[in-house]
Amino acid sequence: MLQAFTPVVSHSGTGSPPGNGPESDARQASEVVAQGVACYTGLLRVMRSPRWKRLMRAQPDWLREALRLETPLHALLTHDEARAQGLLPRRERLEVLARKRLSHFTRQGGASLADVLGRLETLLSEPLPQPPGTDEPVLLEGRQGLRNLLSWPGTWVFALLAITNRYGLERFGRPAPMLLAGGALGLYYYLRCTGRFWLTSKRLMWQPRFGEPVQVSLASIGAKGISALPAWGEVRVEGDRTLTVRHAGHAGLLSSLLDLHRQSPFAGAVDGSPRVHEVSVLPALRASESSRSGQRPEPGVAVLRPGYVAFLPSERQAEVFRVLTAPGTRKPEADVTMELLVEHMRLLSETEFDVRMRQAVLASGGELWHADEVRSAPATGSGRVRLGARGVGLELLQDAAQAEATDRIVRRWAA
Repeated sequence: MLQAFTPVVSHSGTGSPPGNGPESDARQASEVVAQGVACYTGLLRVMRSPRWKRLMRAQPDWLREALRLETPLHALLTHDEARAQGLLPRRERLEVLARKRLSHFTRQGGASLADVLGRLETLLSEPLPQPPGTDEPVLLEGRQGLRNLLSWPGTWVFALLAITNRYGLERFGRPAPMLLAGGALGLYYYLRCTGRFWLTSKRLMWQPRFGEPVQVSLASIGAKGISALPAWGEVRVEGDRTLTVRHAGHAGLLSSLLDLHRQSPFAGAVDGSPRVHEVSVLPALRASESSRSGQRPEPGVAVLRPGYVAFLPSERQAEVFRVLTAPGTRKPEADVTMELLVEHMRLLSETEFDVRMRQAVLASGGELWHADEVRSAPATGSGRVRLGARGVGLELLQDAAQAEATDRIVRRWAA
């Protein structure tokens, strides 16, 4: 164990503390500087390698040694900087490189070199995340596809080069270089820009095709911690980790669901499994019972519960999304439908579901009728059920899978 360097401190200008003379201090300072130079040189060599994560996990003593040296080196630099002049350039290069390496994990840096090295040691000592198991329901998952290759900027750059060099190909008849360049770009995309992601109620995990998996806790994502480029299939998340999902499908849907589940009422209150079972959710059409037959009915989603029926217009999903998140939340992507929002509301408790449903109806201009005021008509030959109340009628577009749940709830209203 290294001993901390103890600077010379005079007492009333008459000498030094007992048992700690100038020669001993100089010898100790030289030992600390030599150890620091050796440690920093080795650590810089490891951290400059393309395989720096793997090397540092295999040789954790490099970081531990640097952390042990911080106390004596800090004392030396504070009280006798002249002795440490040979160490300062390496220390400065190490701090710049360590902060750069830390930014691969998280934007939460450190105030000093010791903080940065300690944070790196903690992150590198953590086990690599694993994909969700059977006990962790997945809300959304996706991977790259051909449509994402077409949205990759490299594809468009190659296409532009091919078009601009068409004259040269026709004149000299040498397509081989262009074909090789296209193959190299395709291989780079496959190896470096593709992967798979999983979103659960607690975390987002990204597994690149080659490289280490990364995960971020939803609870650690701030209000401005999500940025998305749906056209390129890219979502960037900053929380306790920095994570970028690249060229994967459902990027717009992923960014919206991250916004939904990182905050109340979902954050910390759901486990990914539906908790509201006595419910029927199906497409519906709303129209005034007194309107002319030529008026076009409004499409939406009907939600039937034992105590009420609600109708939410399909085109007002943005208002419902903000009810479930926060007033300042950005508008959801086009992939977020009213049916999807209701399905995610079913992850909440029954009490919370009913409260949020009432708020959603008010925000979207929908309908909410108590069971005792609803008039129902039997299903027609097409399987459609008609409901009415307060001069408004709903036509439920149910299928065979929804018929049983709908019929059961409607019978409970009449009981």
